[in-house]
Amino acid sequence: MNSVQIINSVYPTGAKLLLAGLLLVIIGLSSALAQQNGVLQEYIEQGVERNLTLLNAILDYESAASELRSTRGRFMPEASLEASYSLASGGRTIDFPLGDLFNPVYGTLNELTGSQRFPTNMENINEQLLPDNFHETKIRIVQPLFNSDLYFSYRAQRDLVSAREARLNAVENDLIKEIRLSYHNYFASADQLAILESNRELVQELVRTTESLVRNGKATIDQQYTAEFELTELDGSIAYARRQQQTAKARFNQLLDRELSASIEKDEAYFESRGDYPDADILQETSLLVRPEFTELSASRAAAANLLSMNRTTAIPDLFVVGDLGYQGRNYSFSSDQEFWFVQFGMRWSLFRGFQNREKIARSRIELNRLDNRYRELEQEIQLRVTDARNAVTAAQAREQAAITGLEAAESGFRIVMRRYEENSALMVEYLRAQDMYTRARLSASLARYQLKSAEAVLERETGR
Repeated sequence: MNSVQIINSVYPTGAKLLLAGLLLVIIGLSSALAQQNGVLQEYIEQGVERNLTLLNAILDYESAASELRSTRGRFMPEASLEASYSLASGGRTIDFPLGDLFNPVYGTLNELTGSQRFPTNMENINEQLLPDNFHETKIRIVQPLFNSDLYFSYRAQRDLVSAREARLNAVENDLIKEIRLSYHNYFASADQLAILESNRELVQELVRTTESLVRNGKATIDQQYTAEFELTELDGSIAYARRQQQTAKARFNQLLDRELSASIEKDEAYFESRGDYPDADILQETSLLVRPEFTELSASRAAAANLLSMNRTTAIPDLFVVGDLGYQGRNYSFSSDQEFWFVQFGMRWSLFRGFQNREKIARSRIELNRLDNRYRELEQEIQLRVTDARNAVTAAQAREQAAITGLEAAESGFRIVMRRYEENSALMVEYLRAQDMYTRARLSASLARYQLKSAEAVLERETGR
């Protein structure tokens, strides 16, 4: 069921146009944004084509589609070539006293006619029931005329294919979200590493400045030791950040089924872009229309309803026709006197099966109730997740703006303290505190930037964009 059909079945006429228009606008904005994200979009397309988890979901869908084609084939006639040849000896026999019955009669007829026209030497026949030197070779065609099990099982399988297709779409959407989040994580860790490495240059400069002050008698040796300790601490943080970057790179490349060490190109335009999203209540309504998980549940429910109908129709008999065309007789040959044909119409009516159908009906009703409950549960869950994701975007936007403002203030303060320290008018503890604030502000601003993009990725996934 597509989005338009869902709108028509659920919402009144006035809301249909509004929601359909809103849906088209959101999808259009998403498409435009995807076209702008050239580099990332290429990575996403690679992941969709090569990711192993998605490929397994595709195989599940293809398997269900194959099963549907197989079920459809059960409506067509089944043709088979059947042949048998029998050799037998002994066993029960049947006696035909032809000689005892006809020889006296024929003898009397010969006396009355004065001729020998009628045989009087006929023997009694003793024929074994098991056929000896007998063959039957035929082509048999069986065609169902009416079979409720075939009809409803086909419809159920068709709905299951729709459910698998919706599940495939959901897996693809999850994969796209994971690719985007992994992309953000990699460049967030890369920026964190770059910031720490640039901060190392500041600490090295602090060490050199402190050494100069010590040589000139303007600082004590403990200040030099403190500066050197800060450098070693920073080297440890850089090593940890480098490991985080390598792990993030490997994770991203794994999603794309590439070499784990393959380089990753940065999409500056993507990271500079910012999404513009409506309020949470509008996003909730949109998500209920386009999320493939709802399509999956609807299709699964339709399949369960068809299975219920199939179990209910046991009171209807099945009709079929069987046709045979072939040869049968002694001495395996295909002469014209052995040729035969045979047509049979049949009916099969299941009257009692130990209450199995009753229990099947009960289980089908339970499954329908379970799917109905799951649908309502999913509605509540998606609405909650959309609201939380929308709030997360708002919070990330505010956090990014605050981090930028804080970075500007921390950088200005550090520049002032650094000049004062170089002029020996500020204590080392002031310098270290200002430097620490500046570094943390840079790290916070960088992290806030990527957290906002990640929040947008999660929101777009939750709303089905």
